[in-house]
Amino acid sequence: MTAAAMALFYGWGPLLAQTAAPASPRAHWEPYKARKAKPSVDQKLTDPVLTGAIDLHAHHGPDAYDRQWDAFEVVRLAKERGMRAVVLKNHWTETAGLAWLVRKYGTQGIDVFGSVSLDAPVGGVNPMAVRYMADVEGNLGRIVWMPTHDSEHEVNYYKETRPKVIVSRGGKLIPEVLEVLDLIKERNLTLATGHVTPAEVLMILREARNRGITRIIVTHPMLGPQFTYMSLEEMREAVELGGAIEITAGALYRDGEAKNKAIAVIKALGTENVFVGSDSGLVGTPNHPDALAMAIKSLRAAGFSERDLNRMFKETPARLIGLPIQ
Repeated sequence: MTAAAMALFYGWGPLLAQTAAPASPRAHWEPYKARKAKPSVDQKLTDPVLTGAIDLHAHHGPDAYDRQWDAFEVVRLAKERGMRAVVLKNHWTETAGLAWLVRKYGTQGIDVFGSVSLDAPVGGVNPMAVRYMADVEGNLGRIVWMPTHDSEHEVNYYKETRPKVIVSRGGKLIPEVLEVLDLIKERNLTLATGHVTPAEVLMILREARNRGITRIIVTHPMLGPQFTYMSLEEMREAVELGGAIEITAGALYRDGEAKNKAIAVIKALGTENVFVGSDSGLVGTPNHPDALAMAIKSLRAAGFSERDLNRMFKETPARLIGLPIQ
């Protein structure tokens, strides 16, 4: 039976309209398997702002390529440094069930939530994937990422021939995106824009605003051109549409142009419109609390006040996942 016939037989037909698959599919994660980075070193960093901080972008193992820490270890490290909450992130599968297991069998006294990225392994922009994440026992699913590594934008940027997930066609969002936005509103979830183009980000945000969605993450819009790469003017518009701009910790603790740009953007947009996520987890990278602690130190050195830091590491992340601000 062909893939198309199987899709029709099992009711997946609409999903084929979102994805373009080559004859011999190649997954994004395959090249990563050949990388041999030096193991990460726990620096055991602490900071007053880290106490009560929330990481909305915590990568973990097990995964299709090596991660330095599994989900239980990520949460344990966060708890040891006094963090309040972690959202587990996997590009290829939902993590609400894993969050439930970590809460039950792992470290107690810290909130753990799950998410889903609408990439090829879950059927692309698949409303059923969102429904499942939201209904997994414990109801711990919080964030819905539009396609990330399988986004049409990223696949085209690298000129790759592998499955890609679209969110728009002919300058208009596809119907599945609108259905996912309706589900995000209905289930009181958080929207994250993923690795789509700046124009697609703004289209998604306009539709989100029309639906009354107020918890919106603009996914690291300065991390690199292969991801969403927005100008300051585009980020201003995104903020006006209700988005919170994500800055990754790595952009702040490494000296260079990326750090200078991130600091300038934070000052231009205001700390109330920005938050910092670790986006850590690869072998060789700092662990999640170390990454956040280094970002805090860097921002403090750049002149940001403790009030500013509390907004970016505690208050805005809490608001974005529906937790009370402490």
